[in-house]
Amino acid sequence: MQFIDFKKEHFKEDENTNDFVIEISKAEIGFDEIKVQERKDDEIYEDADYQITDDPLKITIRMKQPADIRVNF
Repeated sequence: MQFIDFKKEHFKEDENTNDFVIEISKAEIGFDEIKVQERKDDEIYEDADYQITDDPLKITIRMKQPADIRVNF
């Protein structure tokens, strides 16, 4: 399994919903299922509270608060 880490600064605020979103191209992560984990300490990751919107060309991850995350694919 591979992963990509994102910092909370990568998230953009959705002014309509007050959620924070990040978009990832499927060309970058493939078309398999993904799992999102939130960084708690130096190298400790726990399952994050998130929603995914799956489009043909991208995945949008939506969270209530921005966080340092790891996207496993």
